[in-house]
Amino acid sequence: MKCHNTIVVALATAFAAATVSAQEAPTFGYPVGFSVSKMDTSVSPRKDFTRYAAGKWYDAMEIPADQKGVSGLSLMSKRTDVLLGQLVEEATRKAASAPKGSPTQQVGDLYAAGMDEARLKALGNAPLQPVFQRIRAISDKQQLPSEIARLQLATNDTIMLGGAVTPGIRDKSKYIFVVSDSSLLLSNFEDYYKPEAARYREAYLKNVTDTLVLAGFNISESRAFADKALAIETRIAKVRQPLLDQNEPDKRYLLMRYEELKALTPAFDWDAYFATIGLTPPTEVTAVETKAMAERSAILSELSLDDLKMLLMWEYLRRVTGGLSPDFNEPKLALSRTYFGDSFALPTRSKQVLDTIAGTIGHPMARLFVEKNFSAESKRAVEDMVGRVHAEFRSRLAKNTWLTKATRQQALYKLDKVKISVGYPEKWIDYSAVDIRPGEYFGDLERISEFLAQRNLARWGGPVAEDEFANPSETLPTLINAGYDPLRNAIEIPAAFLQPPIYDPKGDPATNFCAIGAVIGHEITHGFDSGGRHYDEIGRARNWWVKTDEVKFNKETQKLVRQSSNYQVLPGLQANGELTVTENLADVGGIAFAYGALTKYLKAHPEEDSSIDGLSQAQRCFIAWGQVWSDKIREGFLRQITATNPHAAGQYRAYAAAQHEPGFYAAFGIRPGDPMWLAPKDRARIW
Repeated sequence: MKCHNTIVVALATAFAAATVSAQEAPTFGYPVGFSVSKMDTSVSPRKDFTRYAAGKWYDAMEIPADQKGVSGLSLMSKRTDVLLGQLVEEATRKAASAPKGSPTQQVGDLYAAGMDEARLKALGNAPLQPVFQRIRAISDKQQLPSEIARLQLATNDTIMLGGAVTPGIRDKSKYIFVVSDSSLLLSNFEDYYKPEAARYREAYLKNVTDTLVLAGFNISESRAFADKALAIETRIAKVRQPLLDQNEPDKRYLLMRYEELKALTPAFDWDAYFATIGLTPPTEVTAVETKAMAERSAILSELSLDDLKMLLMWEYLRRVTGGLSPDFNEPKLALSRTYFGDSFALPTRSKQVLDTIAGTIGHPMARLFVEKNFSAESKRAVEDMVGRVHAEFRSRLAKNTWLTKATRQQALYKLDKVKISVGYPEKWIDYSAVDIRPGEYFGDLERISEFLAQRNLARWGGPVAEDEFANPSETLPTLINAGYDPLRNAIEIPAAFLQPPIYDPKGDPATNFCAIGAVIGHEITHGFDSGGRHYDEIGRARNWWVKTDEVKFNKETQKLVRQSSNYQVLPGLQANGELTVTENLADVGGIAFAYGALTKYLKAHPEEDSSIDGLSQAQRCFIAWGQVWSDKIREGFLRQITATNPHAAGQYRAYAAAQHEPGFYAAFGIRPGDPMWLAPKDRARIW
């Protein structure tokens, strides 16, 4: 159940041999993995390392119409989609004869139903009408909290106000109930009120209007409500918690008594809400976005009943359009083109359905994927890399001179307790009880949502258990990503992520250590970055730092803030160093630990310390890192992520972290005065 309280710090966020044609997964004439052919050797690495490492590759890249950008990671995703497409088509053929509730039956029938565009078009907005009729029948405001709870169960998402069961933030031995307000349509909250974002607000109004018309409302009432919806979301956007505060649990999570929750949101009947979701009200809750929650309550009080019923229908509608006729894609496309340009196109129908399956019954599909495409040999090889990079960090931490003994001991303890999982979970989530029926796409998705919502609520009062590789946007085994969860002190590296350019079973040591090894180091560092350091070895929000060490840490991270803030993303647009400091620090740790582990590996295996293509292992290490992050991004999306995303642009990441590693300068002879030179006083030396 979505409740805006999940924290997974992702990279972007082992592959068995599989044949994928160039037509299926185009790579613009270059290998997806490491290749010297991608380099532009006419440019000195001392002047422009990003260009040197992958300039020809960058020039050849063309952003597909249905994507916001392109990179080696996006091509990995494309290749994975091809394999998933083959897998689900096979499941579709076998679904009728497969056991009910098996991964093959569920994946096959859901995919077939989603691909039946003719049936979905014929149904039109009919699947919406039962819920719309129920909402229209509400006769007074006192009935609204119960309806909001029913909508939460139907969508597995918070509608206006609600919550979810999660392991404790400060006490991991018990579950807590986290309450929050709901999401907004636009991801950049400043677009709701900044004068220069007026065109995005116009696009918002058109999106709401056109979607409502498709849902059966007349044009005049649709336009009138769109104005009200924009006004409502603007109110919420203006009181949203700053993104930087979300790194600090004491600012993010507020413990309050149940009576205090009622006082915070007096227009919302929490007793009725809890009765509808089937839980006894807790004596205390953990609240997220308290200002936004109070604003939601004020909106419930101020708006007329008719306006609130229209609001509920809209909030429900915008969460379920993916299960309706493809006609509902048109308003989404129009809004996207406002941000990303008129050439932007939505993904193919197959890709849309694959993404829906991943976001709903991801584990059944991932089970089929892993069985067919993930080798035990690659899993073992990457786990060996995990051990080497972990050992490198531990060695550095044990010899750390700027930390006091007390903080250093706690840091070592946390490092030793981190759980790093490769490929897939030890235990898959069992979806067999979900009734997925042929030809009932909308109903199937609703039943899956209710299953997931009820599964979450059923944990209340029971022993604490964690799902592994279960985040559909971060760590599902079919994703091109890796993630660290500070609330569990756990790292997950999905199976699909372990392919070139991140991991190549045939690659030389440098190109693997400084790709997958650097990813491992990146994720480990997240446990000790500006956000992860606020949690202890079992994921409790607890300050285990000696105050003087905190001061030193913050002083060093300011070097990364200044470095990033001096980077010009686009003419007139600077990077946000404060927003990206956690990811930039993780990059610094990642490449440092990878390079250190590589150096030790080569000392133990001197026969592998050889030049290839005229490049030393040290040089190939940093070039591999640069090629991993080479990307090309649509300007509109680049502006959006610069304002909202903690990850810096790939063109920056390709060199910036390496500037803090002495081996980078030695490998390429970079000297003072060179554009790639970063003065030693400006280099962060933390881990």
